Amino acid sequence: MGLLGKPVDLAYKLVPEALKERISQALYQVLLQVRDHSRDTVRRQALYDSISQKVGIDVSDSRNLARQPLKVLDRAANKVLSAHRQLAVVQGGVTGAAGLPGLVADVPSLYFLVFRCVEEIACCYGFPADSEEERDLVLKVVDIGHFLESGNKRKGMLEIESMDDMLRRGAPVKDLERTVVAKSLQTLSRQLSSRLVQRKLAQTLMIVGAVIGAGVNAALVSDVGTTAFHAYRLRRLRQTAEQRQERQTP
Repeated sequence: MGLLGKPVDLAYKLVPEALKERISQALYQVLLQVRDHSRDTVRRQALYDSISQKVGIDVSDSRNLARQPLKVLDRAANKVLSAHRQLAVVQGGVTGAAGLPGLVADVPSLYFLVFRCVEEIACCYGFPADSEEERDLVLKVVDIGHFLESGNKRKGMLEIESMDDMLRRGAPVKDLERTVVAKSLQTLSRQLSSRLVQRKLAQTLMIVGAVIGAGVNAALVSDVGTTAFHAYRLRRLRQTAEQRQERQTP
């Protein structure tokens, strides 16, 4: 999709402003609901039970989870990503999101999958979104997952590292608000809506014909979930490295 470049940009300019605004408002309402209620849909205990069964120790205790090898957590996170990708295929097919006309109706159920996928991957690595700061980070991961360009994704991952540094230092929320995180859900919804429309247009140009909602939604969930996988995996690696350094330092 990223290689399409100018044709996608040109096609996006032709999309009526009224439709762009409708998509933005739909995303805004979804983000409001998801930020407040997505944790209720996260299957945290089921995740921990699955890991516990494999390693023979109760990882619902965060101290036990922190001692697990990275490969164990990677398998759990990849299982979450695979499950949500499959759910997105079913969800996209049921909603029949073929192109822009069906996009607004498709948004709510799609983004519940997107956010739940990110939050469950975060749980696998020991970073549940229980605080406002962690929920800000979830929003940032979702935002970066929409980028089509690798360069922008790399910049976004550096921004996540900066946020992680603030969290580990115990920086107050007012400091986090001065980072690159959108200052309001309204702003973030506009950003996400433009990227989501561009993805739909790119898929249309690639397939040249009927857009299969299942494929587009699965691709989006996969991209955001993969972004979450690398972001939280890196956080876990940095956390482990710092803990080792602290133990070795007199």
